[in-house]
Amino acid sequence: MSDGARRRDEVLLRAAFIVSSGGDWIFRFALPALVLQLTGSAISTALTYAVEFVPYVVIGLFSGVVADRTDRRQLMIRCDAVSAVIVTGVGALCLAHASVGPVLTAAFLLGCVRPFSFPAFQGFLTDRVAPERRAAMNAWIQGADGTLSMLGPIAGVAVVALLGPTVASLANAVSFMLSAALISGTAVLTTGRRRRAPLGATCRSLGADSLAGLRLVMKNRGLRWATVLLTLSNFTFPAVTANLIYIVAGPDGRLSASLAVVSAAQGLGAVLGAAATPALLRRFSAGALMQSAMGAMAVALLLPALRIDVGALTVAWFLAGASTSLFIVPWRTYRQGAVDARFLGRVVGLQRAVPFAAVPVGAVSGGLLLTEFGAPALFAAAASVQLLVWLGTRFSPLGRATSPTASADTREIDGTSAERSAPTARRISPPRETERVAAVDSGDPE
Repeated sequence: MSDGARRRDEVLLRAAFIVSSGGDWIFRFALPALVLQLTGSAISTALTYAVEFVPYVVIGLFSGVVADRTDRRQLMIRCDAVSAVIVTGVGALCLAHASVGPVLTAAFLLGCVRPFSFPAFQGFLTDRVAPERRAAMNAWIQGADGTLSMLGPIAGVAVVALLGPTVASLANAVSFMLSAALISGTAVLTTGRRRRAPLGATCRSLGADSLAGLRLVMKNRGLRWATVLLTLSNFTFPAVTANLIYIVAGPDGRLSASLAVVSAAQGLGAVLGAAATPALLRRFSAGALMQSAMGAMAVALLLPALRIDVGALTVAWFLAGASTSLFIVPWRTYRQGAVDARFLGRVVGLQRAVPFAAVPVGAVSGGLLLTEFGAPALFAAAASVQLLVWLGTRFSPLGRATSPTASADTREIDGTSAERSAPTARRISPPRETERVAAVDSGDPE
């Protein structure tokens, strides 16, 4: 691809990300608010959050294989189109005053589609964005997500409170359709394009290719530790996030400006963290930033355990947003440099599926803790687990990662003592026992 085509695709990807994520933020308040209004139960509201993540655990194990073996551009377009149909159905359920069962079913179906989109997006980004621009692109995406996190709650609360969940659902459906149209505008590669396997061959090889992704993760000590630590971390903040509406709004589900303020603080923190991370990466190692981020998240979760009010929650969510960006930007750039782009989808899918297994457990456990022991106990438990995550990051190979980018001439992990003491994002290809599967996937060597 020419530099001009790359830049054009990069702009379209950014626009699609903003449009789709903006709609998601409005819908993020519509669904739990609807369930809370129907049931008045903290556990039911947390269950809504959990149901959306259950498919990530199962489907995510092989969604990355599909993203690697099919046309990533077409896969993202189809995911957005199907998501638009499902969210439109949620709007229809709102109009029909449906019971909570159909609403949770729709949330589950939407969760079955989204696991395919993220690994496809990450792989497509790696295909279309030059290596020297990936750190900046990752920082931009995280900053844009933070901006939407800051403005989205204001729009979400306003739309849900003033116009109701129906309008919020339809707004998200429109955002999915616009995102599909923007991705359709990206270039269709006709030369040097990766030959994709037929759908039947893709389905038959799901098991073998999923195991290949697992071997890729297990081969790299940084990726292996990150999977474990992210799983633990996904038990902490989601446990309190799933119950934020109940904590702020109460059992009657009456949304107020306080909820928008708290949630917007997370977005502001994410924006500032993303803006600062590229400069910090020039001064500090990726490992130092990642371990600092996990420590800051533990502090953020501890503050509301000491004092529960809007002020403490606002400060906590601001720190949580900043620490999330401080971790995600070097982590994603590290992973993009460590894994061959042909196999990035299955690694991303696996590293979302395994950590996301903790999200439903954390969400429901958080609802039970909140109901039985109150909000301070919920935050104290989450902070305790996050402290273990920080210790794990501090003393694991991930915390000693020295570079977020890969050397051009490195292809294998050779396991030397120098790499163990200061691991870098050295590019890894599939293990030798999976080369036959890889050959089917890639078509021609690249």
